[in-house]
Amino acid sequence: MTRARGDQDRRAATVDAPGQSSGIPTARPDDDPVDRPTTDAPPPRGGRAGGGLGRRIAARAAARLAATSPTGRYVAVLAFVAAVVALLVKYLLFPHLSINNDEALYRLQAQTLAAGRLFPVAGDPAASYAPWLAVPTDGHYVLKYTPFVPALFALSLLVTGGFGAGLALVAAAAVVTTYRLGLALFADRRVAAVAATLFTTSPLVVLLDGMLLAYLPVLVLAQLAVLGLLRGLAAARGAPSERRGWRDRRGWALAGAGLAAGTAVAVRPFDVLVLLAPLACWAVWTARGGRGWLLGRVGLGLVPPAALLLAFNAAATGSPLRLPFAYLESEDKMGFGVRRLYPTDRAHDFGFLDGLSAVGNHLFLLGGWACGGVVMLGCAVAAVARRRVGAAGTALGVGALLFLAGYVAFWGAWNAAFLWGGIKYIGPFYLLPVLAVLVQLGARGLVDLAAWRPRLAGAAGAVAAGLTCLVLAFAIPANVTLTRHDRDLDTIVDALPGEPLVFLSVDPEYLMHPTSLAANPPELDGRVRWAVTRGGAADLAVVADNPGRPAYLLRIPPAYNRTPDAPAGTRLERLAEHTGDAVTLDVAVDPSPERAISARLVVTGPTGDVSYPIDPDRPVTARLVIDADGVTLGALTRQTGLTGNPKVLRTRTPPARAGNRVVALAVYVTPADTGKEKFVDRQLAPTVVNTDGTVTVLASTGQVAATPGREPPPLHLAAPGSARPASGSPP
Repeated sequence: MTRARGDQDRRAATVDAPGQSSGIPTARPDDDPVDRPTTDAPPPRGGRAGGGLGRRIAARAAARLAATSPTGRYVAVLAFVAAVVALLVKYLLFPHLSINNDEALYRLQAQTLAAGRLFPVAGDPAASYAPWLAVPTDGHYVLKYTPFVPALFALSLLVTGGFGAGLALVAAAAVVTTYRLGLALFADRRVAAVAATLFTTSPLVVLLDGMLLAYLPVLVLAQLAVLGLLRGLAAARGAPSERRGWRDRRGWALAGAGLAAGTAVAVRPFDVLVLLAPLACWAVWTARGGRGWLLGRVGLGLVPPAALLLAFNAAATGSPLRLPFAYLESEDKMGFGVRRLYPTDRAHDFGFLDGLSAVGNHLFLLGGWACGGVVMLGCAVAAVARRRVGAAGTALGVGALLFLAGYVAFWGAWNAAFLWGGIKYIGPFYLLPVLAVLVQLGARGLVDLAAWRPRLAGAAGAVAAGLTCLVLAFAIPANVTLTRHDRDLDTIVDALPGEPLVFLSVDPEYLMHPTSLAANPPELDGRVRWAVTRGGAADLAVVADNPGRPAYLLRIPPAYNRTPDAPAGTRLERLAEHTGDAVTLDVAVDPSPERAISARLVVTGPTGDVSYPIDPDRPVTARLVIDADGVTLGALTRQTGLTGNPKVLRTRTPPARAGNRVVALAVYVTPADTGKEKFVDRQLAPTVVNTDGTVTVLASTGQVAATPGREPPPLHLAAPGSARPASGSPP
C-alpha cells in the first residue's frame, strides 16, 4: 500500500522532521479550533467617539469571524450543536434524570454547594432520610464523590437557575478540546475536525452530554492536561536560554496542565492516572535538560486541587488521606475478592474471569456506542501500524490499553454490566476515555484512507453512520419509556395535597434509588418530604417529627426501571397509626402475571419466620394479627389461597420489653419458564410495643393513587375495611 498523500499539512509532516519525530507535530499558526485571525489589522472603528462601543464590538467580532478558517467555523458550529444536544437530552430525554442513580448524587451535591453548604443536612433519624450511598455523621450526610464536578453544576444553578447551561458548556468544551487535541497530535485540521465529529456523534457522548455525571467533565480536564503538557514540552526540550521564566506562556501552559490533571485525578483518580501515565513518562523522558523546569511548573498546578482535596477529605472522613468513595463500605474498591456496594449489600465474589467478561461486555457495547466503533478501531490499528500517530499519540494509545487492563480489576464495571445492566440503555460510560483516544487514532486512519481510497473511506463513513443511527434508534425509545415511568410517578406525587410526608418502601434503604424523584433538597425544606420506611420505631419517629404532614407510603416494584420492560406500576397509600391490644391487618396477594409453578408468602415476626405455600394463579387473602407477643397469620385456608402446610424457617427469642418489633411480609414466585424461585415483593408493618402492653402499627388505610405501569407490587397490607382499588388503576 502506498503512503497516503494529500494531507493539508503534508509539508509540515515531511519537512518539519524534528516536530514529527518527537511526537509533537508542528501546527501552522492558523490551526486553531476557532482559528486566530491571519492579520493583525485593527477592526473598523466606530463613527463617533464614545457612541460606537456596540458597533466596535460587532465589527471586531465580524473581523474575527471573517479571519476564521472554514475548519474553525465548522468546529464552532459543531460545539454549538453539542450544546444544543445537551439541552435536548437533559430536558426532553432525561427531565427526571437517567436510570444512573449517581446523577441524583451529583444533583444533590450541586444543590448543597449552591446553598452555601459542603454537606446536606441530616434528618432525625438520619438513616430514614439517607440519600443513595450516603453516610450520616455529625448532623449531615457525607456523599460518595468529591465536590469538584458538582461545583461546576452548582455554578450553573446559581447563575442560570438550572443545570442546562453547565451541561451545554461541558458538551461544547468537549468538542473544542477534542479538536485541539487532534490538532496537537497530528498538525492536520482535517484529522482534528474528523476526530471532533466522531466524538460528538457517538451515541455514548450524545447521552452523556445531558447527564449530571463526572465522566465528560473529567475527560475535558484530561484533554486540557494533555494539551498543556504538549505545549510546554516543546519549551522544556529547548535550550534554557529560550525559556523566559514566569513570563513564558508555555510554562503557564504546564501549570494549567497540572491544575487540570490534578482536578481530574481528584474526581476519578484511577482513570486519569492510568490513562495519562504513559504520556507523562514519555514527556519526562524526552524533556532532557528541561525536566526540572517541566516538573516544577506542572507541580505548581497540582498544588491547588491537591490542597482542596485534602481539606475536603479531612472534613468528610476525618482523614486528609481517606476519600469518601469507600467511606460507606470498605469493600467497594479495586481488586478481586468479596465486594459490596453498601453495608447491607450481599457479598459478591468478584474474580479475574468476572473482570475479564465485564471489560469484554463494555468493549462489545463500545463497538456501537462509539461512532462507527468497529470501523474506527480498524482505522486506528492501520494508523498505528503505518506509524502515522507519532510518539504522543502512541503514548495515549498505550494509556487506553492500560486503562482497559486495569478495569479488569474494577468490580464496578462488572456490576454495571451484569448485576445492574443499565449500560445497555445509556452506554458503556466507564470507557469514555477509551472512546476519546479511539476517535483520535481512528480519525488519522480514516483521513489517510480517504486520500488513498476515497470510495472505501466513504463506505466506512456510511457504516459508522449506520451503526450510530441503529444504536440511537434503540437507546432513545428505551430511555423515553423509562422516563415515562418516572413522569407518571411524579404526576401522582405532585398531585398530593398540602405538604405530604412520603415513605418509600425499597431495599436497600436509601432515597434516590431506584428513582431520583424520591429526593429531598439539601436542607430538607421541600414541599414533599421523603423518608425510607425502616420499621416501627424509626417510622413512628419520622411521623412524630412531621406532625403537620399527612403520611403516605409509596410502593415500588423491586425491579422498577431496571429495563424498559421491567415492572413499573407504583401505588400511593395513605398511612395512619393504629393502636390497641392487637392490631389486625388485611393481607392480599395478586396473581402472578407470568405462568408460575409455585409461590409462597413469608411472614417475619419477633418470634421467627414462617413460609406459607400459596396459589400463584389466583388472588390470595388472609389476616395478620399483631400483638405484644408476636404475629399470627389467620384466615388463610384452601379457599383463600393456601396450597400446603406452613413451614417454620427460623425461630427467635422475642424481646422481653416494650419497643420496636420487626414485622414484614414477602412474596416469592417460581416462574415456569426458569424453574428458579425469585423474590417479588416485600412490605413492612412498622410496629412498636408500648409500655402498657398495647401495640402501635403504622399501616395503610387504602390506596389513593397509582401509576398505569405494568406489574405493580402484588402484596397489599392495610387496615380492615380499607378500600383497595384494582392494581394499576389511575389516581
